[in-house]
Amino acid sequence: MKTKIRLLITAGFMAFLSVPAYAQDKRAAATLKDSQKQMLYNQHATKTSSINSKNVNAMRLSWKYPTQHPVSHAPLVEGSAVYFGDWGGTIYKVDVNNGNLVWKKAIEEPKTEWPWHGFAGTGTLGGGKLFEASVEGNAFALDPATGEVLWKTKFTDDPEAGNLGTLLYYDGLVYIGVSSVEEMQENSTPDLQGKVVALNAEDGRKVWEKALVEPPQNGAPMWTSFALDPELNTLFFTTGNNYTGEEASAMSDAVIAVDAKTGDIKWFTQVTPHDLWTHSNKKGPDYDFAGGAQLFTANINGQPRKLVGAAQKSGIYYALDAETGEKVWEISIGYGGVDGGMHGEASIGEGTVLAWSNNNYNHGNMAPDKAKITIKALDASTGKLKWVKNEAQPAAIVPGYLAGDVYFVGSLDGTLQAYNADDGKQLWSTKNPSPVISWLWVKGNTLYLGGGAPDLFKWADKKAYGMYAYSVKQ
Repeated sequence: MKTKIRLLITAGFMAFLSVPAYAQDKRAAATLKDSQKQMLYNQHATKTSSINSKNVNAMRLSWKYPTQHPVSHAPLVEGSAVYFGDWGGTIYKVDVNNGNLVWKKAIEEPKTEWPWHGFAGTGTLGGGKLFEASVEGNAFALDPATGEVLWKTKFTDDPEAGNLGTLLYYDGLVYIGVSSVEEMQENSTPDLQGKVVALNAEDGRKVWEKALVEPPQNGAPMWTSFALDPELNTLFFTTGNNYTGEEASAMSDAVIAVDAKTGDIKWFTQVTPHDLWTHSNKKGPDYDFAGGAQLFTANINGQPRKLVGAAQKSGIYYALDAETGEKVWEISIGYGGVDGGMHGEASIGEGTVLAWSNNNYNHGNMAPDKAKITIKALDASTGKLKWVKNEAQPAAIVPGYLAGDVYFVGSLDGTLQAYNADDGKQLWSTKNPSPVISWLWVKGNTLYLGGGAPDLFKWADKKAYGMYAYSVKQ
């Protein structure tokens, strides 16, 4: 990252200039708050929670905020508020302590005929603003205090493309992945060109756009989450499969690193080279990366080495060198498939990667308890197994979350369980009133999550939509 310098003529400023740029960047990275690291490194873990293996069995539902539509938008927790959106196109701010509504704004007209719509993806906070991007292809900046829309931008010209992933804000830019509803439509002729877009956070202007395929090839959507390393000035993300054609393109089913300021490709590593798939044209295995890029440092051969990890629907978790894309290790967590394999990011602890995988699951028609997940704890340096828990709980579609020495996992039937991160022992279990369909998030003594059953879950009752909070009382 090139350090952003303000025009300050002071002795301290001149001393700062004398420090090499790489050291300046290291200093900046070291000052990141825990919440910033969670978002930038995408580790789905915190060290600052008061929840631990000794008190988690006292965790109880503390509040619920009900909505009229499903909530797969992750809880964005900052200060005294939780921000989130729903599939009906509404954004909410509720009180972090009791779930009372502060404000809500209907800002998108969702295309309810699509399998996903509204704010099925997740926004982000940064620069004094709340940023959101819809499945319908519109990006918004809102005033967090009032919900006022500050700007609105159409971030894609494709009429059937938008955002299904998680936005990231850093240093004045908002990053958005472009994906499509075409893949799941019967008898469609997909033409999506997967992209990543960077918008100016102040006015919504497009700063750069990186296409991930070249015509006539299509697909390679980016529908997961980002990681960003300020020291390397690098944005990392993952892609899905191509849709049609004779051969898959080079950046499909890949981990990709780009210059965070320009979008220029630094490296990419494809892990499944022949993956062409749509709902009506199933040539390949449909092994999208359903987990986004994650950054962590591991001790390898006695030296610290930056790695980028990613979870694929093949059931395999990959760890690559963050500067070169070279594969360092890989391991199978569970059986792959269209709805099998890994459908969310791992959680990264001190020297440990915690991950789960579905096994031969069909989320549209199969009840979650018919295909239980496997949970594994891995050595972050080698990928070697530390412990495994087979048939741990019903099928899931969202990442777990590591709070200190407690690993939380949520299931599609509403099961919420906590495991000891050191040995896999089950510590706590409860049943949420609705399927768990958003990221889990922990802050302080509370676990937050969104829930509900979209129409594409044929087996589920369509009720109990909303945001939930479970707390250990202090």
